[in-house]
Amino acid sequence: MASLSHLKPGEKGRITATVDTANRKGLLIKSIDVMSNDAKRPKITLTLKAEVKELPPPAPAATPH
Repeated sequence: MASLSHLKPGEKGRITATVDTANRKGLLIKSIDVMSNDAKRPKITLTLKAEVKELPPPAPAATPH
C-alpha cells in the first residue's frame, strides 16, 4: 500500500476515519473531502451514513445464593 499522502496513478491507499457516536442516536451522516491533483476530479466527498442505536440497559448483576 502506498503512502496516505502521495499516490501514483493506479496505486491504492486507505483512508481511516473515526466517528464519535457517544450520546447520539438515530441517523448520523458525516463527510470527508479527499483532495487530489486529478484535473477531472480534484475533490471527492466520501459520505458515511449510519444508524446509531441506543444500547440496551445493562443486565442486573447476579445475586449469590
